[in-house]
Amino acid sequence: MAVLRLLSSDASEHESTVLGCFLRGTFVGAVSASRLFLSVIPSCTIDRLHHTDSSAPSALDHAPSQAALPPTDAQVRAGALLAPIALLSLGPHLALWGLPAAPFPNDPGSILGFCTAFVLGVILHEGLHGLGHVRGRASWSDVEFGMHWKALTPFAQCTIPTRARTYRVAIALPGLVLGVGPLGLGLLTGTWLLTFYGFLMLVAAAGDLLILWILRGVPAQAWVQDHPQQVGCLVVAGPEAQPPASVSVAELPDDETGGRELSFSHLLMLAALSAVCAAVGFLIALG
Repeated sequence: MAVLRLLSSDASEHESTVLGCFLRGTFVGAVSASRLFLSVIPSCTIDRLHHTDSSAPSALDHAPSQAALPPTDAQVRAGALLAPIALLSLGPHLALWGLPAAPFPNDPGSILGFCTAFVLGVILHEGLHGLGHVRGRASWSDVEFGMHWKALTPFAQCTIPTRARTYRVAIALPGLVLGVGPLGLGLLTGTWLLTFYGFLMLVAAAGDLLILWILRGVPAQAWVQDHPQQVGCLVVAGPEAQPPASVSVAELPDDETGGRELSFSHLLMLAALSAVCAAVGFLIALG
């Protein structure tokens, strides 16, 4: 009996070690893949800003700096993050709880309920963006909701400048509430559908992650405004400026992506390389 207990203890310790290596390897592989893909996206730094005259906040003396991507470009870049997001969210659940016998709804009522929850999540996603803007300097009348039809991407745009810190909170809010929240509950309770729902909402927030990454060089107190035509924002003024006026379409700067815009084939190659890096981390963890 003592020998059996010893063997059982050794097996338990081995499983714990394997699980720890699996999670660490998956995390490292997925993060490496994400950094590889995001490294090709330029940052909008304060050095590139055209500061406005703080004594005349109602007018722009110079065109604002862009921290934005075309909608179709942003959609492809966000889609390339699918593999790292899947490994960072679904991988731990599979390692901790395994895959349930019936992982997805298989009766009409359950399928309809899950699809309804997903659609409501997409709508609530944009509502949370609006709530984040209203939490700052904006009001609900300053937030516009709509759809980029070419990329089939819904949006919630703040039409007045706000501080970059508030803007970042508004951008991150849906991913935290709808993605990280259900995902954490699913991992804690072993509820696969909660984990998978959190994964879907994190995928929906991948474009928000791109915006946060582009804004990594912008000071927290700088003034930014949602770009009226692209995914991202305009950096309107530096931290020392008074609240600037809203930027109209006529005042938009020239496209600053010239010479840096990636072709569709280049984006697909980066997406494939990102997936391979994440998969290598996954295989290393299994080994």
